[in-house]
Amino acid sequence: MLTYTLREAADLCNTTVKALRNRADRGSLQTVLRDGERLVPHAELERAGLLPDAELKDLRRRVELLTDELATYRQLVVSTERQAEAEREAREQLEVALFERQAVATQAEATAAAAAAAAAQAEEKAAEAVGAAAQAEQKAADLVATGDELRALEADLRAAGPIKAWKLARTRRKAADAA
Repeated sequence: MLTYTLREAADLCNTTVKALRNRADRGSLQTVLRDGERLVPHAELERAGLLPDAELKDLRRRVELLTDELATYRQLVVSTERQAEAEREAREQLEVALFERQAVATQAEATAAAAAAAAAQAEEKAAEAVGAAAQAEQKAADLVATGDELRALEADLRAAGPIKAWKLARTRRKAADAA
């Protein structure tokens, strides 16, 4: 650490020893006491702006800091713009995917409605077919019963004589007419 006596510091700063001593007494200039002598560090003279060109150096240092800070902010702006663009693109892709899925869902609903209508028609036709089958079954049962009656009548007629056969036929005709 480079230090100066008050006399050396006063010569270097183009000021008086008394002015530096007053500053040190007030506390606006820090000094170090070594071997009973007050010494002023070089960095303290720069900080206080007492060195010639110290203000210029300080301004240059500040400009450098501000330049670095500006570069950092510019990088942040570029990074933020890229991120915003990426988010916009992602949002657009999500919207496209959403619209496609909505279209698929709408198409699926239409297909489901058509399938439900076809199923209802098929059920209706199946019910009609069941009804027709039941009618056919009833007719078949009626025909079987009629066939059984005819066989029984033929057997009765073969077993009976002509008069009895005539009476049986008349009784059967009256029964059929009444039904």
